[in-house]
Amino acid sequence: MHATNARGWRTAPAIGLGFLMLLLSGTAQANIYGVDDRRDIRPDDGLSGVGVIVCEGTTRRPTGVLIASPFLPPERDYDVITSAAHVFIGPRGRLTNCEFRPQSKTGPGARILYIESGSHTPYRDRDWHNDWAVAVLDRRLPDELDRIEPRVIDEDTAVALRESGARFILAGHNGERGPLQMSENCGPARKLSSHLNRFDPRVVNHDCDMMPGWSGGPLILQENGINYMIAVNSQASNAITHSSGRAYSGSLNPNVAIRVDDQFKRAIDRLLRAGTTGVTAKCLVASKDELPALPC
Repeated sequence: MHATNARGWRTAPAIGLGFLMLLLSGTAQANIYGVDDRRDIRPDDGLSGVGVIVCEGTTRRPTGVLIASPFLPPERDYDVITSAAHVFIGPRGRLTNCEFRPQSKTGPGARILYIESGSHTPYRDRDWHNDWAVAVLDRRLPDELDRIEPRVIDEDTAVALRESGARFILAGHNGERGPLQMSENCGPARKLSSHLNRFDPRVVNHDCDMMPGWSGGPLILQENGINYMIAVNSQASNAITHSSGRAYSGSLNPNVAIRVDDQFKRAIDRLLRAGTTGVTAKCLVASKDELPALPC
């Protein structure tokens, strides 16, 4: 069930339902709404803390992002990232010996010590709605890297902000070998009764352009020059119904991100405070619906 590997980090297995077939087949289709607006991330975007997660035994390079808190001093000897829970599962089970590399660097990154996720099996029993993960790194990365503050915004507020002109972007790693990119001119979209996730408050639909590799990437609200993470990218629910090369239809199943809700935010805050000392002193793993954490 839950185990501590040779590197000493602990996690609960999970994988995203929408990407399962894509991951196993190796297909890399882009999920595009209308005109593809993806572009490479630039230094002035304030997204240098976005990077890739590299695990032993897989060529997948999903996305993570460094997280900040306005309530904690920056002088810490560790960092915390967020991503999707299914990022840490491969075709043969749980991935091991993982590290985070900011800006998709090819050299060594920071080793992942510990992971807490919103679900043990988000691909079962509709629990993919909890497909989020928070991970503690074994060291502090350079201070000049951007760290994004998480923000709890409900779905109606997010959609209303977009409709009033607020700017949203999605950041992610463009495939196994591609650059880090962002999708602009997009954001939260209202759910329809035909959507797979229907009206679940834990997820937010979006029409940002993406492809496999963007899993775990932050959906960001830009406000007063500050980037706030409001969700992590999870899946493309249109993977089966969509025809390659054609724009997605909003009447089908759109792209899905897992919203930063109260439970997700508490996990982020807890691990930001715990650091490497807190996670090595005891074994915390994912828990559901405010139940106590399961044993390792």
